[in-house]
Amino acid sequence: MRGGMEGRPYRSGLDRVYLVGFAAVVVLQLSAGVAQLVTGIPVPAATVVATAFVIACMLRVHGLWGTMAFLGLVVAIPFASEFLGVFTGVPYGAYAYLDAPGPYVLGLVPIFIFIAWIHVGYLAIASTTAALGRSSLWLAPIDGLVATAWDLLVDPVAVRSRFWTWLSPATVYGVPISNFLGWFLVVTALSLAARWTWARDARAPAAAPRVVLSILPGVLLASGLQFAILATAYGFVGSAIIGLAVLLTTIAIGWRRFATTPRERLSPSPWTRREVARPARESAEGDGRA
Repeated sequence: MRGGMEGRPYRSGLDRVYLVGFAAVVVLQLSAGVAQLVTGIPVPAATVVATAFVIACMLRVHGLWGTMAFLGLVVAIPFASEFLGVFTGVPYGAYAYLDAPGPYVLGLVPIFIFIAWIHVGYLAIASTTAALGRSSLWLAPIDGLVATAWDLLVDPVAVRSRFWTWLSPATVYGVPISNFLGWFLVVTALSLAARWTWARDARAPAAAPRVVLSILPGVLLASGLQFAILATAYGFVGSAIIGLAVLLTTIAIGWRRFATTPRERLSPSPWTRREVARPARESAEGDGRA
């Protein structure tokens, strides 16, 4: 009876809050793209707000420890790679930050870049997991591909906005090919580490809310559309077509799976291995928490 007489899925009050938050983030991201197009002024606050919402989703899906673990991995892998890149040009190619929003860590890399890595790193991982229906280390290269497709939309726009400039020979709308290879490798490594960690987390919630799992790809789509609008307007049509095609394909597969798979056939959580989740669930039941 909780699903309603019409067979509609039951949604808690918290689920509805997340749906409202999702709608607000979509409107904000698309509005930010249009605003930058009209005024010529970037709106990084849209990415900051969207990332805060992504972290709120992570807390429901992975719990506090799993969320903090991912943030730590972002610091250790992609954010650390930015410092390596600024000093050595590895793994992205030689570049320098110009007008990217501060403050800067050690005067080298903006905090905003850390926020952006959380944003795209988790959304790529969540979207491919939604498409497959479960987490797998084999998805890590696909995560790298999806995140690289997002950067194909973003990087030419960021260069035009003077967030940074490339010192290496640029071949793709002002961006070197080495940048995209670096993105693929770094996000693949982040995904491997995150998926391995989450699969062994006995403290993670036994069930991940279906509403949250299904809206995360939508946040990635809104972000992609925000920059696709700008990329197209600035003449980066090739990057807009390729980047958006990869994102749309991944997201469409995930949404189709949610739409066609009965709730009872969906895994309670696609992230935690059953042999890890079961003892945690039994412990919760024994403590009267389930």
